[in-house]
Amino acid sequence: MTKPGDEVIAYPIAERDDLTIDPRQLALHEHGAFRAQLRFGQPVWIATRYEDVKAIYSDKRFVREMGVGRDVPRMWPVDIGQDTSIIAYMDPPRHTRIRRLALPAFSAAKTRSMRPWVQGLVDETLADLQADGGPADWVSRFAWPLPLRVATGILGVTREDALTFRGWIDEVVGLHTEPARRAEVYQLLVGYVRDRIAERREQPADDLLSVLVHARDEDDQFTEDELVNLSLALFLAGFETTAAQLGSTLFVLLSRPDLWHELREDPDLLPNALEELWRWIPQFRHGMINVEWASEDVELSDGVIIPAGDPVTPEHQLANRDEAAFPKANEIDFHRSDPEPHLSLAWGAHRCLGAHLANLEIELTLRTLLERAPDLALATAADAVPWTTNRFLRSPEALPVRW
Repeated sequence: MTKPGDEVIAYPIAERDDLTIDPRQLALHEHGAFRAQLRFGQPVWIATRYEDVKAIYSDKRFVREMGVGRDVPRMWPVDIGQDTSIIAYMDPPRHTRIRRLALPAFSAAKTRSMRPWVQGLVDETLADLQADGGPADWVSRFAWPLPLRVATGILGVTREDALTFRGWIDEVVGLHTEPARRAEVYQLLVGYVRDRIAERREQPADDLLSVLVHARDEDDQFTEDELVNLSLALFLAGFETTAAQLGSTLFVLLSRPDLWHELREDPDLLPNALEELWRWIPQFRHGMINVEWASEDVELSDGVIIPAGDPVTPEHQLANRDEAAFPKANEIDFHRSDPEPHLSLAWGAHRCLGAHLANLEIELTLRTLLERAPDLALATAADAVPWTTNRFLRSPEALPVRW
């Protein structure tokens, strides 16, 4: 009799650059958790069900630092291991301490206080896009510039340095960057962040970086390296995630005009719509990339046991399409009653620290568009939109729009 885990499935079954998920991939819900072989590294368990993914993030028996020195399952040749100098790869109690110190800088209250500033950046960026008349490329003129302005404003990057900073980020997160060049550019970013931290010590500002510097210097609970790595990781992750979601969100709304019209007729639907779009949009080209390790045997749903020492990946985009949690999960419905929280920004202690800020940027963008460009539409056929191939995250490479 075949037991769960006896069969190892090549994963992902089909790679997609756009926002479609292969039906064979969705059918993997039937397996619950299953063993898979990614392009590189040892076999890994893939958890596809909503309740299992939430459980993995909440269960202290799943850890991350165990991955150090192992042949980590991955989709790219370079084995980055689990870099435990970055908060995403830390375990308690160090992870708990650093996250607790960082939370005030990314709290809902702190984010609300930034609303007028972010709205001003939305207005400026939209004005730049519309200045030359339509059509214009939403991706290069808004989806990337807005998060860049927010991230560099928080970090204290000058306007003159912003494009250089963006170029460094592109090289660090690009799939085709040579490993030696990636390491070189990462050190340039580290040096730049250290310089900004030094400036904040001399002259504090009303921004998130100053809050983190204060937590380091006044409370002495960060090491200097922890402060640098936390700051850099937050800006790297938050900038690209928001930019990709801004591009994909507008593509979905404009390629399905009924959804755009629905929001135009009832802007109060926007909070629900944003949550639903986070859930529905598959973010990662190759599937999720976080790896947890079982510190002991752990039983998931349907009796599947993850043996001690085995790696497991919580697959967000499949869990977000789990019919047990989201009836008619493959449909976009802005009126879901008592919807479960989406898992696109992880869950529990590992939920994205910048989630409130990303939501604020996207919410203000859509509210402003609904008010000032209600007739916004694609300036090309939806099936002619090109998609990125050099990033982990799915996003339109260009998105021509008219208004």
